[in-house]
Amino acid sequence: MQLINQYSFPFLAGVIILILAGILLRKGGTDGLLIPLATMFLGFLIAFWLFSPGASPETSATVKVEDAIGSGKAVLLEFQSSY
Repeated sequence: MQLINQYSFPFLAGVIILILAGILLRKGGTDGLLIPLATMFLGFLIAFWLFSPGASPETSATVKVEDAIGSGKAVLLEFQSSY
């Protein structure tokens, strides 16, 4: 289930491309099919690249977190998902 959650955008983009390819094939054949599908595929790839979360800058701070937890003081930990 986590795989579907993390990659729901590419799955949905693939489904949309397949549906639109089916519609284009039913309407007019394969003459002008490659350019619109390639454009949509490229648009989905660019959108995935732009909106995908990168590595968090706080991932390298695990040593500071471990030191704070072991210091004997109360510590509030907050976990956030990048998705």
